[in-house]
Formats: sequence, C-alpha cells, structure tokens
Amino acid sequence: MRYRLLLRTLRLLIYIKRFFWFLGRYFLFVFGWILRPLWRLLGYLFYKLGWLYKKIASAGSLDSQLLKRDYLQLIVFALLFIAALPHTKFLASAGSLLPGQKTIAYAIFGQNQEFAVEEIIAQEEFYETPAWREGLLSAGSNLGAGVWQKQDLAGAVAGGTAISKPMLIPGAAIGGTRDKTIEYIVEPGDSLGSIAVQFDVDVATILWENNLSVRNYIRPGDVLRILPVSGLTHIIKRGDNLKKITLAYEAKTEDIVKFNKLKSDGTDLIIGEKIIIPGGVKAAARAIASAPRTSQVFRRVAVPPRSLGAPSLLGFLWPTAARTITQYFSWRHSALDIAGPMSTAIYASKSGAVEKSQCGWNSGYGCVIIISHGGGVKTLYGHNSRLLVSAGDSVERGQTIALMGNTGRVYGRTGIHTHFEININGRRVNPLGYVR
Repeated sequence: MRYRLLLRTLRLLIYIKRFFWFLGRYFLFVFGWILRPLWRLLGYLFYKLGWLYKKIASAGSLDSQLLKRDYLQLIVFALLFIAALPHTKFLASAGSLLPGQKTIAYAIFGQNQEFAVEEIIAQEEFYETPAWREGLLSAGSNLGAGVWQKQDLAGAVAGGTAISKPMLIPGAAIGGTRDKTIEYIVEPGDSLGSIAVQFDVDVATILWENNLSVRNYIRPGDVLRILPVSGLTHIIKRGDNLKKITLAYEAKTEDIVKFNKLKSDGTDLIIGEKIIIPGGVKAAARAIASAPRTSQVFRRVAVPPRSLGAPSLLGFLWPTAARTITQYFSWRHSALDIAGPMSTAIYASKSGAVEKSQCGWNSGYGCVIIISHGGGVKTLYGHNSRLLVSAGDSVERGQTIALMGNTGRVYGRTGIHTHFEININGRRVNPLGYVR
C-alpha cells in the first residue's frame, strides 16, 4: 500500500511538470512577441553607443587614456557620488509622519489620538574593584604582618576565569553576619582569590586556617575551613590572657571580646578552647617575612578536573581541552599541534607510567612529558607551561597531567599549543589515526 501511494504521487508530479512545460512554451512565445520591439531598441542603442565610443577613441587616442588608473579612479568616484547623492541632506525630504503612523494600531484607534516619543537612555555604572581581589600575596615560607598586605591576588584559573555564583552559606544568618567557621569544598575553577571574595575574607585567613603556604595547590574536592572574618584562630594554652593574645597577634582586645562573647577581663577563657582573633596576624612569620622586590605574582590555581571525553576504539583519548588543530601530521612534522588559551588542561591520552617530566629546552619541546603505555607505545606532550606529574608516577587515562603553554621552540604568545606525538615501537605515527 505504501509503495502504491508513492508511485501515484510521483506520477502526479510528472503530470504537473508536463502541464507547466506545455504552458511555458506559449507564455514564452507571447512575452517574446511583446518584448521583441523593446529588445531590438536596446540592442540598437547599445550598438550605436559602442560605435560612437570607438570612433571618438580612435580619433583622439582616448582608448588608452581612459584605461589609466587615474582616470578610472575619477570615474569610480563620480559614479559613487551620483549614487550617494539621493541619500544626502541636499535631496533628503523631511518626513512628516509620526513613528508608528503606518501601523494597524494607528488605523484602528483613529487619528485624533495624542502620540509621544519617549527616549530611554541606558546608563552604565562602574564599581571599583578592591585591589586585593586582583592578585596574590607576597612570597615567603610563612605569612605575617609584612606579607599579607593587600597586593595582587591570583584570580586566574587553569583553562579560564573563575566566576562564582551566588550561594547561601551554611551557618550564615540571612540579612546578618556569619559568626561560625564553615567548611567549603573546592570546585573546578576555584582559586584562593575567588574563594576569598566569595566569603569576604582575606586570602591569608584561608591559608593560615588550613595550614597552607603560597606554594600549595588547591584541587577540586579539597575541604577548606573558612572563618567568618579576616584573621586567625588561637587555642588557649596555660598562662594565656587577653593582653598576651592581643600583643601576639597585633589585634584589638575589644574586637576579641566582642566577637567571642567573652568577659572584658578575659577571666572566662578556658584552656583548650579555640577562639577567633578578628584582624589578627600570624606571629611566627613576622621576623622572617619580607616584601617582594619584584612584581612577580604567585598564583594559587585549582587543578582542572579530569577529561570527560570518550576514548577512541583504540583506547586513546583526545589529549587536551582545546580542539583547534594548527598543524597536522606530515613528513616534515610528525605530530599534531593543538592550540588553545594559556593554561588549558592537558590530559593523559592513555593510562601508563610517566617516563619523563622535565622543563628546559629538551630539543625544542620545552616542558615535556613522555608517558609509556606498554607494548612499545608512548605518547609525548610538549610546550607545556606547567607540569603536574613527575617521572615514575602512574597516570590514568583522562588525568590532568599538565597545562598548555609556549615553552621551547615556539613563537611567543601566538605559539601557545600542545605538541602531541604517538610513538609505536620507535616510529612516530599520525595521532589522528588513534584519537577522536
């Protein structure tokens, strides 16, 4: 039944085509008979103009003169001027129509209505960003009064920029201030700067409370303790009193008493109790801390999560979060170049053991990683900006092993890419035959 209906439909279409073909011949004959005089007139005028041009050009040697660049520029300029003249103020007619006068609503409601044009102007407002949100702390093994000044705070993250969404913080009163320490789980894309901004505390407060230094990394899934205010915590020991604690952390006695709801003389301090020192500075680092002499910024970056892509039939995974191929495999380039933003995540294409993880020239590879997958199969990842694994480490397929960069033999900022090779039994092969 289905095929019979299809055959009938095709047969109907054939008849319709024949009908229009039959009528087309007569319409063409009629239009040709009507437009024939006009066609002949246009042909005659074209012929006469061409004959007149040739006669004038041959008499005055203008044929070669008009084809010169200077004359052609003048002719083109004159034609553009003539074409633009109707749109100038000289020939523009002032319209007397109101906006919307030709609409259906105007015709329905009549012409005796009053109309007004309202102009809406969008205003832009700029908010000053606190200086300490823009970059990091000073260098040093610990942090103290001379270190955690509000300098540049790293807001950059691997593979992009950290933007935190609004959230309700556990332990915070809506419309009030938080008075309890909470735990925060680091998410992909977080940095110390973004977390500090989110909870309205200093970066040094997060570092001190979690026993971190400027050389530590935070990773997705890590749990950080976040104080309600900038400062630090202190565990009461034998012999402690408010005056001693205040001097040790360069804080204010009234702030400590008010925040911890203590007596003004501190007689209710209990040994082993942990109190919060608002605005306090870690005392152990003050003697050895020093301000940086260069503009170097130490960024604390959350390592990107592992790849969620599916491997190919041969078990290899696309080696980076970027997908732009800038140079393919060829007889003179035995690898695949994949470009992306600085610090884009680089993934292990297959599970294996790290054979080499080293920064330097390395024959032009710069910061390079070589992974051995067994059976004579190896993969190479070159020109990285940062290495996240060491030689001898075991890695899984999709694990983040490095960040994209432009080290080694590349061409400045425009050379940010990863150089990806697959080596089988000592012979480089085309990676596109193994990854997807």
